[in-house]
Amino acid sequence: MDASIPRARGRQHSVRPRIRKGVAGYAAVLLAGIVLVAPGAGAASASPVSTPPSPSATSNTSNDHAMGSTVRSHEPAPQMRMSAQAVAPASVSSGVPGMDVSSHQGNVDWPAAAANGAKFAYVKASEGTGYANPYFASQYAGSASAGLLHGAYHFALPDASSGADQANYFLQSGAAWTADGKTLPELLDIEYNPYGSTCYGLSQGDMVNWISDFATTILSRTGRLPAIYTTTDWWTTCTGNASGFGLHPLHISYYSTDPGPLPAGWSDYTLWQNSDSGIFPGDQDLFNGTLTQLTDFATNPGPIFSDISGDPFTSEINWLGSHGISTGWTESDGSRIYNPQATVARDAMAAFMYRLAGSPAFTPPATSPFTDVATTNPFYKQITWLANSGISTGWTEADGSKTYRPYLAVNRDAMAAFMYRLAGSPAFAPPATSPFTDVATTNPFYKQITWLANSGISTGWTEADGSKTYRPYLAVNRDAMAAFMYRYNTKFGTMH
Repeated sequence: MDASIPRARGRQHSVRPRIRKGVAGYAAVLLAGIVLVAPGAGAASASPVSTPPSPSATSNTSNDHAMGSTVRSHEPAPQMRMSAQAVAPASVSSGVPGMDVSSHQGNVDWPAAAANGAKFAYVKASEGTGYANPYFASQYAGSASAGLLHGAYHFALPDASSGADQANYFLQSGAAWTADGKTLPELLDIEYNPYGSTCYGLSQGDMVNWISDFATTILSRTGRLPAIYTTTDWWTTCTGNASGFGLHPLHISYYSTDPGPLPAGWSDYTLWQNSDSGIFPGDQDLFNGTLTQLTDFATNPGPIFSDISGDPFTSEINWLGSHGISTGWTESDGSRIYNPQATVARDAMAAFMYRLAGSPAFTPPATSPFTDVATTNPFYKQITWLANSGISTGWTEADGSKTYRPYLAVNRDAMAAFMYRLAGSPAFAPPATSPFTDVATTNPFYKQITWLANSGISTGWTEADGSKTYRPYLAVNRDAMAAFMYRYNTKFGTMH
């Protein structure tokens, strides 16, 4: 089965006063006779920003940390550019300019930011599971109205609750990624602990698991891996420089004239927070590419699994992952794998089918109908849904009991039967002569196999002598399963 990610243990943290972002380096600039825009303010032409109101009663005002708010107090001053963005923008690497904001920026003058050249914005939505940015809705909508691409970010508190819990809380903001060409992927802001120990009291392995838990939840609910905001120093210290997250877009924080050394696993960055003040409200960011590439980045999810490069069904596997049908496994270094050549067992098949059908509402029976499937089976709901739907009712044994045989590999003949029934057993007259030399018209699944071929879901193999074979008793591998499901969905459109 697709392994679930162990949740990080919950820990209580003490509430500390709100930490606002530092503005070190102003004195040096002022000596040069240049007036800078203060963090949180708009451009010179922007109207004054009102004082943020108190968050709602459900939001803890102490949990209000902006992206990068802990960096200056933890990383040595020589690494910082001392807010030089507004003074010498030409000294920064080329790219598409943007920004990130939080409640500290209040009512942002988005038209002014756009006029000053901003092309995208990340907006803080939440922190832990107790804080929601009271300005999020207006900032998120306002950035889009001004023509900026926009995305949402979550400030992680890994000692407060699990990655899954915080991902679900984050998505309550309503800012889930969609392929509309305007929305950037969700962003996990994971940095120094503003309340206590740098790594939130987690071991490096537990931290990797926590990030993976968050990412898996985001992937399964939005169809896209979240971007990760961090610093190389924090990542090295708290994850052991885990190298397996390279398929996640990297938003590196490094206040200098270049992005500096990157964490393991990333050969390049996607976004770079290069200063905590400048011509835009909030932090100054750059996208590593052109505006066309930024739009493409917003639209296309990109690869999900690290072990499918070169597989003939790579695009179908990525489709399966982006639709939450299979999020694969995560390794100890955080990498996500699909295991394309592994065979599909009947329990996993039930889960695949259930998700392909859109995960319909279903209450599993209190008592298992199968003697070999306990109610504690991780796929119990999906297996009993499959049986209840008539897609697979299992076997009746000699003693009259019912079994499902959950760990039995699924062969290609049974796969045809499953998909035919999932489609509602449509009217179909099988051909009088078999199109496959290895499937007789007397085969118990002849109708379903020829229906599958007629639907274009699987047309079998063309052998050296020109004959066609279906190979009905061949076990289905996970890569072929992705292809079956992709073609099925294309034909019948069962995904919601």
